[in-house]
Amino acid sequence: MKLPAKVIYACRAITELALRYETKEPVQLQVIAEAQKIPKKFLVQLFIRLRNAGIVSSMRGVSGGYNLAKNPVQLCVADVVKAMDDTLIVAENHDTKREKPNVDRLLFGVWSDINQGIIQRLEKITFDSIVTQLKNEELTYFI
Repeated sequence: MKLPAKVIYACRAITELALRYETKEPVQLQVIAEAQKIPKKFLVQLFIRLRNAGIVSSMRGVSGGYNLAKNPVQLCVADVVKAMDDTLIVAENHDTKREKPNVDRLLFGVWSDINQGIIQRLEKITFDSIVTQLKNEELTYFI
């Protein structure tokens, strides 16, 4: 599965906020950009989507920035993927009005099952678990 850069960068940015969650201090985009080596202009666009999805909250002003809107224990990778590109993990039968040949219905069922498995797996991976692994230097993730 090849993920778009916006999904990868958004997950990295949210991981950075999760690493800093306990401080409760807003984190400026420049800090996230430097820490995660993400272009700041790209981050601005990502954070608009993340804020609209209720994943991050923003604070204006000189000492403003972003915080996670939820505890990292309650925030899963699926939330971020859906906020960035909900078409990645949604299988739809676009043409339900016409009768489909058996092979099309069968294959749609296969794709739907695979998609559902991916969604279930992404929903189990919280940003708290990612932070814990990073802190313990467990940099491999077994699926």
